[in-house]
Amino acid sequence: MNFMKRIWLILYLVFLELKRCVFGIKYYAEVDVTDNCNLKCTHCYHFNGKSDFKPKEISMDVWEKRLTELHDKGIRILLLVGGEPALREDVLMLADKMFPFIHVITNGTIKISKKFDHRLFVSLEGCKEINDSIRGEGVYSKVLKNYSGDKRVILITTMNKHNYLELEHLIELAKENDFMGVVCNIFTPTHEKSSPLYLINDERKLIIEEIKRVKKKHPNHFLLTKPMIRWYEFPNHVGY
Repeated sequence: MNFMKRIWLILYLVFLELKRCVFGIKYYAEVDVTDNCNLKCTHCYHFNGKSDFKPKEISMDVWEKRLTELHDKGIRILLLVGGEPALREDVLMLADKMFPFIHVITNGTIKISKKFDHRLFVSLEGCKEINDSIRGEGVYSKVLKNYSGDKRVILITTMNKHNYLELEHLIELAKENDFMGVVCNIFTPTHEKSSPLYLINDERKLIIEEIKRVKKKHPNHFLLTKPMIRWYEFPNHVGY
């Protein structure tokens, strides 16, 4: 993205926020591009209780209608998620024609064309051994092969009791591969204590302490804001 385009987008974002504050016009929407995914990550709720999950994809005619409706309502920022949104690059490219700001959360195993000049949040869970134990054999190497040197990329990780000490590794990985930086969230099981990754209070405190330590050490590459870190200190993320 060139410098002038970046400045224009920043000014436009300020304009949208002023409209929201003054007139209550919403400009942000999250859209599930597909329910299908090419991975079965061990910490993901998506396939929970399902041996097979291949729903019918929505046609482009329907997508054009739905995205047009969002645009007509004033939406200008889209977060595209899944499943795995890279399975529907046709939908991504349609959105690209209509919306100035698009963020995509992707597992990184399917390379999204550089014609799609928007932010990509690419999921990794730590070093190769830990990541592939969660996301599948060969995923770590495939992600780096697809996106090393790609300035669209921000790494995103889901922190749990087994991988929270990998956060600094991801920071270094981002630096080495010229990614914009790293963000994280904290694992939240769908049925609380039924999950082996369920966090008791002391474990959650350790994760928060590590997040704060890494933020202090790498403020320019760990992109989670201090208000977001304080928000994560509340188990249900409702206290801040």
